[in-house]
Amino acid sequence: MIEICEVTKKFEHVICLDHVSLTIPEGTIYGLAGENGAGKSTLLRLIAGVYRADQGEIRIGGKKAASPAAKEKLFYMPDQQYYEKTATPLSIGSFYKTFYPRFAMEEYRYLLEQFGLQEGASVAAFSKGMKKQMFVAAATCACTDYLLCDEVFDGLSPKIRLKVNDLLKNAASARGMTVLMVSHYLEELDRICTARGFLHRGKILSEEEWKRLG
Repeated sequence: MIEICEVTKKFEHVICLDHVSLTIPEGTIYGLAGENGAGKSTLLRLIAGVYRADQGEIRIGGKKAASPAAKEKLFYMPDQQYYEKTATPLSIGSFYKTFYPRFAMEEYRYLLEQFGLQEGASVAAFSKGMKKQMFVAAATCACTDYLLCDEVFDGLSPKIRLKVNDLLKNAASARGMTVLMVSHYLEELDRICTARGFLHRGKILSEEEWKRLG
């Protein structure tokens, strides 16, 4: 379970998240929708331990966010991925294997083949969509209890979106993962998520409140 209790985050004098509370039950694929600048990415970084909250608390499986015990349980996939200039899909898989002992290397290589990605190719030469496919494959093969995805469908063609959708659903079902996805693609969240919420100007809204925004 991911528990977010009265979390506030400021950057200088700007309030990015304002007393946000949210509970995501185990085994849920939760979609958090919101426009650009709503605070979605900031919330993911707080859960992943990249940022620290100014107020409030976040727990992941009962452990405080940013603690080693919490970090080993989750895989965070940001919208902009980072890798060495000489990286290949295979070297990235090997890198993650050092952090995630349960990383399913053979399954990862199989998924690379299914996506048409050569494991020895230069990642720097990949398109945004190709990189996204590779990191989705790595994220599911890390075999963590929790998966955080930031704009996972951005840069993907409709056909590849369906492939990624199926991959995430199957991985979540097979491994009992709890998945939190943030996106402004509401229709894509509807296809995959078992529950959803809405973030607007740093606050969680009900579906009725969201619809009233137009």
